[in-house]
Amino acid sequence: MALEQDIADLIKSANQLTDTVDGKVQDITAHLNQKKQEIDTKLTAKEQAVDAKIASFQKALPLGPNMLSDTKHFAHINAGQPEGTAVDVLQSHAAPWSCFYYAGTEGTSTLTKLNPSMLAQHGLVPNDEFKTRALGGYRSESNTYYGSDFKVIVLDVEITKGMTSDPDNGHLFVFNQGCPTYTGWSRGEFLTQASCWINVLESTGSLHFVPSYNRSAYIKVDSSDLNKGWQYKRAVQTGWGGCHQPRFIGLGKMKVAIALPYVGMGDHGDNMIWADSVGHPYSHVGPTVAEGA
Repeated sequence: MALEQDIADLIKSANQLTDTVDGKVQDITAHLNQKKQEIDTKLTAKEQAVDAKIASFQKALPLGPNMLSDTKHFAHINAGQPEGTAVDVLQSHAAPWSCFYYAGTEGTSTLTKLNPSMLAQHGLVPNDEFKTRALGGYRSESNTYYGSDFKVIVLDVEITKGMTSDPDNGHLFVFNQGCPTYTGWSRGEFLTQASCWINVLESTGSLHFVPSYNRSAYIKVDSSDLNKGWQYKRAVQTGWGGCHQPRFIGLGKMKVAIALPYVGMGDHGDNMIWADSVGHPYSHVGPTVAEGA
């Protein structure tokens, strides 16, 4: 009987010890979780502080020249045509711009140049982001966006036949502007950036638009951008690539507006930047407007 009692007491003591250990483990776990939360909070605060400093630094960076010519007024796009006139895309480009269907691609496409006062009548009503970051304030019907001195291009593109070598993908090159050589394509330890404003009005099939390609950091516009209004698109890469080759790729129909394309040095983050063209200061031998690409 005494042995049975001793065993019962031992089991009871073991259970009590287990409860005590479990309680201590829970206390330690709770303490560790609390410390982890405190550390995570401090790390998040430090990361936010670093991000804020980076953003502040990016705003303060000197703005590099636009390596593209004629992207503010598009004076050599639809030259001589009244603004608001749709022109066949192949007839719309003049030096320093070039445009062509590539390698057997076929389609029907037009280009229209607008001034800011014409946006609403073409389904391009400025949203708050575009008005706050790019357009001047409203003043009157005749001076719709006070101080806004740039043009908007609307591309209405339909590609019906793909390339001979790839029937599922047609290529329409637009806004091409030369192949400057620097030290070496896709080389360098410096950053380069590209940006533009876009607004997608129609999108069908696989067709998508790449307003920045090859020479500068890659920007893509597709059906996911449909009906989102004006968006600021940007990208960054290391060094310069080859030719400046914006293009439409795929099959289908797409109607998209673009304004203020920029390609330059640095990384200004998501800050809306703009600098007008000052020629080709880094290549020294870039094409003039008269010479073309």
